[in-house]
Amino acid sequence: MPKFLRILFTGSAFVAFFFTASVLGRLLLPIAVHWPGSPERRQARRQRLLLLSYRSFIGYMRALGLIHFARPALPADLPPGQPYLLIANHPSLIDVLVLTSLLPGLTSVAKASWFRSWLMRPLLEYAGYIPGADDRALPEASDGEAGEDRSPVLLRMVEHLRAGHPLLVFPEASRSHERSLRRFRRGAIEAAIRAGVPIVPAFISVVPPMLMKHQAWYDVPARGGRYTVEFFPVIATAGHNLDSRALARELRARYEQRHAQMLAERDALAAAGSRKALAG
Repeated sequence: MPKFLRILFTGSAFVAFFFTASVLGRLLLPIAVHWPGSPERRQARRQRLLLLSYRSFIGYMRALGLIHFARPALPADLPPGQPYLLIANHPSLIDVLVLTSLLPGLTSVAKASWFRSWLMRPLLEYAGYIPGADDRALPEASDGEAGEDRSPVLLRMVEHLRAGHPLLVFPEASRSHERSLRRFRRGAIEAAIRAGVPIVPAFISVVPPMLMKHQAWYDVPARGGRYTVEFFPVIATAGHNLDSRALARELRARYEQRHAQMLAERDALAAAGSRKALAG
């Protein structure tokens, strides 16, 4: 596919995302939530509409050849109908959509600035997302260990999980660095322990890289990014005496190992492309 077409299609995906977000938040979700019926039926309508939207967007990107993605099998020990904490690395811009397209009812922690957006705020509120740390604060304001134990975000996560809602959190808080993971914040793990819900670790692999933190949206790879979601074993917290610091270190080591494998895949693909270009 010519590069100008890949850029055009990528731009159309951004337009489709923001248009859909506006229609969902301003029209469809209010109708679904306020249409007559029991609270359970209203909740089910909202979740079906959101899941359909997430899967439609991912399907749109797949149809355009921008990404390649096959839904993986969900963990056999994922508790059906019960709240849980899903954590994942954060290599690209569309990771939330990739994961929420897999798991019905999954909500997420979102950047506080999105809740100040006229366009995004209605969608986030109707979808049941919760605001993260205020990004207008000093960068290190909530990074300390003691600060994480008492942060408003941690309390919101605990309340959200105890209310029965599955929650997605990226411990890195922002997209990964180009060649390394960011520091894992343990607040989400602490929230899961306090709420007594299982922790579901997932790893997202993107080869070749795309939509990374340092990349412009039009810096598109020659071939669509291959997204793979792998689930690590579910970690039960209820009835277990777990230390969030030790568990965060253990998970970080596991993610580091898998991240190194992903980088090796990327490097091998880039080297093969270079050899092919030289041969041509």
